[in-house]
Amino acid sequence: MATRQNAAYFGTTGKLTAESDDYTAAVTSCALVPTAPTATTTDIGGGVTQFVGGNAWAAQIAYNQDWTTPDSLSQKLIEWHGQVKTFTYTPDDGGQVATFQARVLAGQFGGGAATIHSATVNLPIDGQPNFAAPVGG
Repeated sequence: MATRQNAAYFGTTGKLTAESDDYTAAVTSCALVPTAPTATTTDIGGGVTQFVGGNAWAAQIAYNQDWTTPDSLSQKLIEWHGQVKTFTYTPDDGGQVATFQARVLAGQFGGGAATIHSATVNLPIDGQPNFAAPVGG
């Protein structure tokens, strides 16, 4: 049995672009989250069979709302609602670059009193994200 090394990393900073625009200043978190449908069946003899479907991915993007800056992420999410856009997430340390096509959903407007209005949007990804080593990495 081979012993496999694990190069865990501490997420620090990164960059998120959509099409050719950089939205890094708005984003506080970006995670690509897979989910797979599962089902279990039990036959009359007590045998259990489990099924797992293919992954469906979503880009979970947390951001600070900005309704003042022209073309801010907050405003673009509303403008692009329903459209498919190309996103690239690049962690600065220890991670691979992920490029994905996501169907854009409008994000939240507003929030609580005496707090920064932040929001999270879960954008469905078309197909599988493309993971690649960072340029120069």
